[in-house]
Amino acid sequence: MPYLHLNTTVSISGDEKHSLCVALGELMPLIPGKTRDNTMMNIVDGCFMEKGDKGAPCLSLEVRVFGPAPDENKNDFIGQVTRLFEDKFKIAPGDMYINIVEFNDWGSNGAYRRFGG
Repeated sequence: MPYLHLNTTVSISGDEKHSLCVALGELMPLIPGKTRDNTMMNIVDGCFMEKGDKGAPCLSLEVRVFGPAPDENKNDFIGQVTRLFEDKFKIAPGDMYINIVEFNDWGSNGAYRRFGG
């Protein structure tokens, strides 16, 4: 854990998807206890989404993490991710929604896990 799910109107080639996974993975340590090695990513590109009526490129990124993270770390992570997408795909910061969802329950390696338990 973590799991990242990206939806974007931008079409991304296979090589670009891999480099995006690498770049996002390198940002994961901004959230304490998270690493590239245990990060799973799903990228849905070229999809139809619309924010407002201007037709600009946009994206939604959901970041699921096991356990809570400090607000300042989440803020740093979101700032870096925003800059990454702005630089790489020319998506305006106001056209990005980034959610960090914290779970206390998770299953992996065939077992149930509870945060702090």
